Amino acid sequence: MMSYRDTANSLTAKVKVALEKREELVKQYESIRSELRVSKAENTHLLDMILKAYPEISEDISSCSSSDEYATDDNGEDVAATDKHGQRNGKREYADSPSTQQLLNSPTRMTKRRRRQGKRDDRNDPKRIEPLPRDSKGHVVYPIVIGRGQDRIEVHDLGRVIWDPDTYHTSRYIWTPGFRSTRNHPSIKNNNTSCIYTSEVLEGNGEAPVFQVTAEDMPDKPFRASSSSGVWKQILDILTAKGINVKTHASGPQMYGLGNLGVTKLIQELEGAEKCTKYTKQKWIESNAALLHGTDTPDEDEDDDDDDDPGEEDE
Repeated sequence: MMSYRDTANSLTAKVKVALEKREELVKQYESIRSELRVSKAENTHLLDMILKAYPEISEDISSCSSSDEYATDDNGEDVAATDKHGQRNGKREYADSPSTQQLLNSPTRMTKRRRRQGKRDDRNDPKRIEPLPRDSKGHVVYPIVIGRGQDRIEVHDLGRVIWDPDTYHTSRYIWTPGFRSTRNHPSIKNNNTSCIYTSEVLEGNGEAPVFQVTAEDMPDKPFRASSSSGVWKQILDILTAKGINVKTHASGPQMYGLGNLGVTKLIQELEGAEKCTKYTKQKWIESNAALLHGTDTPDEDEDDDDDDDPGEEDE
């Protein structure tokens, strides 16, 4: 029979061996984590290059990554937003994404291309809207308030039209430098709180617009991108990674307030808009009932499907 001392020595030896194995496993774990971080960064960079070259496939990456997470209706609108409980798929979005060739040849891409083309054709059909508030001289009353609750947006400036070069407009949107809107959204800096985000369209280097979003509590760290969806995606990605309950994908024009029919009408009536050769002018049927200042404005453009990259040509 082993003495207590022998038993203690035996257990001590086993604990020592276990600790050595644990230390080895920890080192292996850290090494694998480091490799995964590098791989994820490389994968993200590759996908960013793909999206820049082929902006029209941005929705396909989302839908192929998780068909449940990015379910859409017949109009291409999100019908199931992912919150923090669905964070796993959002974080592994790039790891499970299909190859470039699969994306370029995917039936989803072709279907959405046909869907977009059909929607562009629908812009020739007049849409009924309510007139936005104006003062006694006929000038627009600022801020223009659209949406409700979490989707409430205030447009403070419509900006000005640049028709040349034609990168400042697409068939569906006119990107007006000086456009500025604000909305409330979860804060990146302070968990469990919200802050005001200011969305702006800037005149870039003269060749294309720059989209900038600045959080009220991070004024020195604005987010910038070449598209409205791209700049808001940066913010949503950070919030999702922190486990904050937000959508993992959103339409840039809607986040800016540019998808609102009333705002669309005002922008296409700005001086110089008629010179935007690629833009398909929307027709309107205005209601006779004028809105009071601060009341809700028209619904969003029903065919808004993130076709918002200034460099994207109609196909």
